[in-house]
Amino acid sequence: MSKKIFRACLLSAFVVLLTSLTVVMASLYGYFNERQSAQLGQELRMAAQGVELGGAAYLEGLEQEDYRLTWVDGTGKVLYDTQASADTMENHGGREEIQTALETGEGAGSRMSSTLMRRTVYRARRLSDGTVLRISADQVTVLALLAWMSQAVLLLIVIAALVSWVLADRLARQVVKPINTLNLDDPLSNDVYEELSPLLRRIHHQNRQVAAAEQSRREFTANVSHELKTPLQSILGSAELLENGTVAQQDIPRFAGRIRAEAQRLVALIEDILRLSQLDEGVELPREEVELLALCREVRASLEPQAAAKGVLLAVHGGEAHVTGARALLHELVYNLCDNAIKYNVEGGLVDVSVTQTGQTVTLIVADTGIGIPPQDQERVFERFYRVDKSRSKAAGGTGLGLAIVKHIAQLHGAKLKLESKVGTGTQITVTFK
Repeated sequence: MSKKIFRACLLSAFVVLLTSLTVVMASLYGYFNERQSAQLGQELRMAAQGVELGGAAYLEGLEQEDYRLTWVDGTGKVLYDTQASADTMENHGGREEIQTALETGEGAGSRMSSTLMRRTVYRARRLSDGTVLRISADQVTVLALLAWMSQAVLLLIVIAALVSWVLADRLARQVVKPINTLNLDDPLSNDVYEELSPLLRRIHHQNRQVAAAEQSRREFTANVSHELKTPLQSILGSAELLENGTVAQQDIPRFAGRIRAEAQRLVALIEDILRLSQLDEGVELPREEVELLALCREVRASLEPQAAAKGVLLAVHGGEAHVTGARALLHELVYNLCDNAIKYNVEGGLVDVSVTQTGQTVTLIVADTGIGIPPQDQERVFERFYRVDKSRSKAAGGTGLGLAIVKHIAQLHGAKLKLESKVGTGTQITVTFK
């Protein structure tokens, strides 16, 4: 039994580690490469202006180590290089970035080292006299990053294995072994069983809870893997087409925009997953008295640009109402409700937010004139990753976790949620604090 528990714990830790590593590598690697490419383009533009004005004298006065500048004439002959003697260098007329710059004014290219551990990226620009100035810099490849991180990853795997073994051994000793040693045919054991029956019932109940939690964990892991895989596949596919040079020059901005949009979606998804994990831990948060109407007005101010872009009116009204809770979480609850109401609204629609207090009861209502939710989906919209219309949700930028976060925050504050919706008419969500 302890071996099965150990394998389950280790598998869970390995999936989380692998998923985290993939997300971090894909997101950060693409982000920093994009930043470096933009910086190279800026450096090249400034250097081109300097060469236009000062020629080789400008290049001779440069002091830098992060990139390399090469100046060639219209035939590809090297006129000057900041890291080598021009006389010893071969003709560059056959280089992809040089040819493209001569034809269109600007060119770009990249070449891998023989070990595949380093890649050199190039940007070239044609000057007014027909010569070409090229800038180049080295980039670390994914293989190099993995090699550099290998020791840390191995250490994490060893730690995960040790922790999994300790947890499995402790669970087996404290729960499984005592139950297995009981002989119910022995009268003495029957007496012991009668004495232990409340404990055994609790253990049985806990085992069912553990099984349900395990099933929930498997579903959550599968959903996370699917949700992370989808944008990563889109990013990798677009990047591969760009890398292979199969994308027409005029289509490059569209592909780059797609990569950026998917990366932003990935970052939003990770942030929501981390937020849910923090809420699941049940960490005690500092509580204070929060004036809910003022908080709703703050949310309206932050969401007004988004509402205006869609032509949706975001209205807040009501009276002063005080709730005791974590201000940051209450802000997130109101923000997510209003954000959803805007995203799934119609052009020229309305989002109406009202706050009232009657005695000790505070009621927050967020109503919209949007597309509405079918009756068969209304009980499930607060589940993680559940979307009524997946294609529309992704197009609107939703992660499928907003209402799950709302539900968690409401539970933490002892509040009740009520959803009323009609397809084609709109949705109203009521949060009642007592």
